[in-house]
Amino acid sequence: MKWSINLLLAAFLLTGCNGSHAYTKINKDEAFLATVNIKDTSLTFIDEDYHPFAEWDMAEPFTGALLLADKDTILLYGKEMEEVQVFSLSAGKRIKSWKTGKGIVNMQLLHDGKSIVAVNQSDHSIYFMNGEGEKQHVVKVGKSPLTVLQGEKANRLYVINFGDTKCTVINLETKKVDFEFPIHSSSTGTLLREEQDEIWIGGHGDGDHVEEDLYIYSATTGKLKKKLKAPTMPIKFLESDEGIYVLSHGTSSLYKLNGKYEEVERKVVGVNPFEMASFKKDVVVAGYDSDEIYVMDAKTVDVKQTIKVGEGPFQLLLRE
Repeated sequence: MKWSINLLLAAFLLTGCNGSHAYTKINKDEAFLATVNIKDTSLTFIDEDYHPFAEWDMAEPFTGALLLADKDTILLYGKEMEEVQVFSLSAGKRIKSWKTGKGIVNMQLLHDGKSIVAVNQSDHSIYFMNGEGEKQHVVKVGKSPLTVLQGEKANRLYVINFGDTKCTVINLETKKVDFEFPIHSSSTGTLLREEQDEIWIGGHGDGDHVEEDLYIYSATTGKLKKKLKAPTMPIKFLESDEGIYVLSHGTSSLYKLNGKYEEVERKVVGVNPFEMASFKKDVVVAGYDSDEIYVMDAKTVDVKQTIKVGEGPFQLLLRE
C-alpha cells in the first residue's frame, strides 16, 4: 500500500513538473487586452468592456510574451529562461517548449505571419525562427539589442542596441546587415513613419544623464533630422488618427503631439508607466508600480477608467 501511494505521489509530482497545469481557457473568438505582469509572473485578460475575466498565475520567470498569427498560441520568454514556453489559450495549458538558451529579451512576429524574430542579449544576436521554434538564421548586431521594428515598405528590420550607440538595419531578404547608423546611448522605444522617412527613438539616458529628448532619424540614411523635447525618459511611442503619443517614464506622463510635432495635451498617468497600446480607439497605459491599466480618451488623454491587474504590468497583448 505504501509503495502504491508513493508511486502515485511521484507520478503526480512528475505530471506537475511537466507543465500540465490547467489555466482558464480563452475562447478563440473572444477579443481581449492582456497584461504581462512580471513581478508576480502572471497574465491578466481583460474583455472589450474592460472587465478582467481570467488570470493566469505562472511559475516561469518570464519578462515578455508574443501572440502568434493563429491568435491562439502564445509564447512566454525571459532573459533567464533556457526555453521559450508555448501555450494554447483555448486549451488553457502549455503545449510545448523551445530550447533557445538564456538571453531572450524580446520576440516579434514578422509581417509574413510565419517568421519570428528573437532578440538575444547574451550573445548580441537576432535569431530568425520558424513557427516550430527552429533557428533559420542568426545575425550578430550591437551590444545588448532590445527593440526591433519591421518596416512596412522597405523590407528591413531595425534593431535598437540598448548597450551600444548604433542602430543595426537588417535586410529581411538576405538576412544580412544592410547598414548601421549612430544613435544616442541607452536608446529604447521606437516609432517608424516610413511616409515621412522617420524613425523616432527615445531612451532612459546614460549614467547621470537623464534623457530629456526624443530623436528623429531618417529611416533610409540614419541621418539625425530633428530632436524634440519630451521630458523625462521618453520610452514608448504610438501613432493614431488622433495624433502621436509619447509616454515618458521619468515624469509618468503621456504627451499628445499634433502633425507639427507640437504638444497639444499632457496628463500624468500611473506610477512608472512602461507600456502603451491602442485598444478600441482608446489609449491604454500600463502602470508598472501601481499595478493598474489606465484607459485614456484618445482626444483629450483624460483617464476614463482604471483597472487593477497583476503585479508589475510590463507589456500589453491585444487580440481584437
